[in-house]
Amino acid sequence: MAATRRISVRLAGKEYPMTIPQAEEEKYRRAARDINSLIAAYKTRFMAEPEDYLAMAALQVAADKVDLEMKGEMTDQAVRLQEIERRIDGYLNDIKE
Repeated sequence: MAATRRISVRLAGKEYPMTIPQAEEEKYRRAARDINSLIAAYKTRFMAEPEDYLAMAALQVAADKVDLEMKGEMTDQAVRLQEIERRIDGYLNDIKE
């Protein structure tokens, strides 16, 4: 069984604790940085609620994934990205509740 690690990532100014495989920590931290960069870019373009910035960042990530699929360049890394997206969607749904 792979070792797990409890980490906390900050997305749009909110902390999200999670338990992940220890070997994937850098992946999750980089994904959080990328999402926060997208959010920062959207904040410079328009005024909105924090969840709107998250939604736009999620849409951008999904659009990039679809672009890869359409180009036939879907790889194992893209499959892992789908899993990250699924987890992000779960966390976003938890926020709304």
